[in-house]
Amino acid sequence: MKSIVIIFSILVVGIIWAQAFGEESAAKDTSLNHPGIKWSWQIKADNYTFIVGTTSNYDMKNVTLDKDNKELILTGASPHAGNIAEIEIPHDLIGGDLTIFQNSKQTLPLIINSGNTSLVVLKFNETGNTTTNIIGTTYLPEFAGIAPLIMIVSFVIVFLTLRMPKF
Repeated sequence: MKSIVIIFSILVVGIIWAQAFGEESAAKDTSLNHPGIKWSWQIKADNYTFIVGTTSNYDMKNVTLDKDNKELILTGASPHAGNIAEIEIPHDLIGGDLTIFQNSKQTLPLIINSGNTSLVVLKFNETGNTTTNIIGTTYLPEFAGIAPLIMIVSFVIVFLTLRMPKF
């Protein structure tokens, strides 16, 4: 016990007196000409509600879902060029391979899949009204809510079957 207290004391003293080293960033002006605004859109899909997060430096007007086409439709308006948008989409809403159209032209944005979401990063230089279509290959995984229950029941049946005497 005494050695634990000594080691803990040394760690605390080391953290308090340790010097931090840093380097000044080479990039001096990293500000945007038009800072971004973050929105959270509630998208209803069957009996579920998903949150689609958007951050953009233009006015995002609306986000809707076309579940038949597995498609999110984002509309906005920008008075300036140099637009950027980050769109965070839950995999359970639409997922798989995403195809993106910006004003009816297919684009190849940066798409980062992590955890349960896909992050789509769009950059474009058009002004005025803009429509972004994000089309997935999957929509609401089938049996998502009942799959764990079926798995548990299956394990119980197998366990009970192994315990029953054989005739």
